[in-house]
Amino acid sequence: MAAAITLAAERAGIKAKVKTFPWWLVSAMSSFNTTLREMQEMRYLWEQTVEMDNSKLIAFLGHEPQTPLIDAVHSTLAGLGCI
Repeated sequence: MAAAITLAAERAGIKAKVKTFPWWLVSAMSSFNTTLREMQEMRYLWEQTVEMDNSKLIAFLGHEPQTPLIDAVHSTLAGLGCI
């Protein structure tokens, strides 16, 4: 996803920087803030791959419509006014 955002930004002439999320800071501050404590508890979801089964959708539609990831990300960022 980070690569798709970077490419979409480059299409718009913007140089995007990718940095890691400061989980160490969330861990340090989680004792003092409920939101950060809950984020720390749900951290495993950021580290696990989630795949959904779309066989029922394909059976219903007959085929799976797909938009290239870069195009979808570019449209989303443009729609949000980010690029």
